[in-house]
Amino acid sequence: MSPAPTGLLKIEHLTHIFRENGITPCSDISLEINRGEILAIMGENGAGKSTLMFLISGFMKESSGRIITPEGDSREARRLLSGMVHQKPILAGNLTVLENMILSPEKGFFRKETLKQEIQAVQKHYDLPLDLDSRARSLTAPQIQRCELIRALWKKKELLILDEPTASLSPTQSEELFELIFRLKAEGKTILFITHKIHEVMKIADRIAVLRQGKLQGTACREEMSPAEISRLMIGEDEGPEYLENSNVSSAPDSGEMPVLELTDIQLSELGSPRLKKISFQLFPGEILGIGGIRENGLIYIEDLLSGIIQPDSGFIFINGENRMPLTPLKMRRSGISYIPADRLSRGADPESTLAENISVLKRQRGRGSYRARLIQRARIFIKEHGIRGDAEQQVKTLSGGNIQKMIVARELENRPPLLIVSEPSWGLDFKSRKRLHRQLIQAARDGIAVLLLTTDLDELLSISSRVCVLTEGVLSIIERNEEQWNRNYIGEKMTGADRV
Repeated sequence: MSPAPTGLLKIEHLTHIFRENGITPCSDISLEINRGEILAIMGENGAGKSTLMFLISGFMKESSGRIITPEGDSREARRLLSGMVHQKPILAGNLTVLENMILSPEKGFFRKETLKQEIQAVQKHYDLPLDLDSRARSLTAPQIQRCELIRALWKKKELLILDEPTASLSPTQSEELFELIFRLKAEGKTILFITHKIHEVMKIADRIAVLRQGKLQGTACREEMSPAEISRLMIGEDEGPEYLENSNVSSAPDSGEMPVLELTDIQLSELGSPRLKKISFQLFPGEILGIGGIRENGLIYIEDLLSGIIQPDSGFIFINGENRMPLTPLKMRRSGISYIPADRLSRGADPESTLAENISVLKRQRGRGSYRARLIQRARIFIKEHGIRGDAEQQVKTLSGGNIQKMIVARELENRPPLLIVSEPSWGLDFKSRKRLHRQLIQAARDGIAVLLLTTDLDELLSISSRVCVLTEGVLSIIERNEEQWNRNYIGEKMTGADRV
């Protein structure tokens, strides 16, 4: 057995592979975490940040490599060392706050009132008010987060893992959290601060570690990293997809055309914090309008808004010149909008149903014979046409992510919609599948379809978009292809907010 690290925790060649789909969210990561430091873990959505935290905290088992603590390298040692405050914590809503906290006390028999007094002492020490007798279902997102933090402090965890802790907080609440983090550091606690917000990191971190596509890109003290360098490590060098040339990209719209989609002065708040700030743009037939940014910076709200899941506080959404407020999922479909969501299994497909059933949801099959026979016959033709690896009667949940995405894209384009909304289309795809998908989107635009592309992938954004909008902390900037700002460095820094630090 190797000796314990001089720091608090040592990660050696850590790799994790999801068996169900072969995706590797963490690959050969080596990193030492020091006692009493604030270490920021940065990266885009899908960079592997949350998976790494699950491994560190013992919630998941690594495929290879080791994580060594002063008490050894077992998962139990990691669980005893660390306390994780999840980005979206889930509590048992019918239980009280106190009952949620003591569901798994790391001790034997206990008296509920005694534990309540212990927790109240922690609350008083750190000035973290929260009614322990209230039902968890009545809590707001910041209060649920506070519940998890109080529990970690009550259990005397040396390593506190905060996953996107300011995502649901107002600016004032964020500042209060930073003050608490500094206090915890002064008391000897170690903080892992997972975020994509560069301005927060430059304010509170001692060291910064950047992940991209599951690999550690670099680690340095805060003073040794500029916002531009952090942005470059997060986004990557210009790889320039060689299979696409500018001549393939759809042209910018003619000024005389009517927009298929128009958003005007859209404002949206969540828990009192502004998420979208006077968003306005137009999308015309035959163009690909790319909106790029970090998902938590507002991209996810654009997707939810246009799919009818949430409603704005103010502003208007016009489809083919007609005001469609309030937009609902049913009204979206009836307006002729096709939608390829980022969450393929929850929104884009029914994982328990067959390929044939998923393909048929937008188009009823007509002809002779039983409905089921026609359904399967049509599905087999569809599967062959689009190169999907799977059987018509196979459950969608058993397919690879790439084949699920192929199915959704082909289904949504089949009826030649006037408007296609596509979010993170190439997540998890290999080079060949990505190439095929991009050509499909370009061809859709050539056929006159208006395509709205929502993506965190900078290469994807610049490769196939006619125009680009960059969303930074709820504010939208529009960049035309002929403008000098149409370059990777400028748009990358805009996406990550490095230009504002």
